[in-house]
Amino acid sequence: MVSIIACTMRDQMMDNVFANYARQKWETKELIIILNNDRMDLNNWSNRAKKYSNISIYQLPEEKTLGDCLNFGISKARYDIIAKFDDDDYYSPYYLTEAMTAFKKTGAEVIGKGTSFLYFEQNDLLTLYRQGLENKDGSKFLKGGTLMFKKSLFPKIKFPSQKAGSDSHFRNQCKENNVKMYSTSRYNYVCLRRADLTSHTYQLPPEEYMKNCEVVETTKNFESAVTKRFGKK
Repeated sequence: MVSIIACTMRDQMMDNVFANYARQKWETKELIIILNNDRMDLNNWSNRAKKYSNISIYQLPEEKTLGDCLNFGISKARYDIIAKFDDDDYYSPYYLTEAMTAFKKTGAEVIGKGTSFLYFEQNDLLTLYRQGLENKDGSKFLKGGTLMFKKSLFPKIKFPSQKAGSDSHFRNQCKENNVKMYSTSRYNYVCLRRADLTSHTYQLPPEEYMKNCEVVETTKNFESAVTKRFGKK
């Protein structure tokens, strides 16, 4: 019942993209991968996909924006719920299960995380980003990498054909159309920040992020600290 869409311009994120999908305990799912770099080898990704089930891979010209890629992915989705996965973040085994539980309990059409964990790889620092936005109605700070929504919103509400700000535009469109949005818990997702800022789409330095962060711990293995079980499995 969930169509995951992962857009990527980086071959080095292949392992992470497939691992995030395979890790999910939610069983009825598909993964739609959109390659957005002309130098990427579609065959390499397709060969890896053979190890899993329900994976489709497409390649769009690199002049296409992230919004274009996401809208294309939505048009190919088979299921009623769309989940936007970033290629370089961490999604725990219970990520989809938590979100699907929230859809059922709240009646929301858009689910995401306002408060989330953020991990700085250069100094093994796990932090909590934007506290106070858990388990409540609202939309202002739902992180783009955590957006899940009902496919029925599309195409009335879709991502803009622009290089930056596609997530905020989507949220604003939802707000203007009185779409109910809900922020789940801090758990089961981690935004990963690498030392090389040029490897990120948003190249905000750590000191700027830290203005909205509280230190949780220094660790090389954050998985247990960020995972909360949902569902029967």
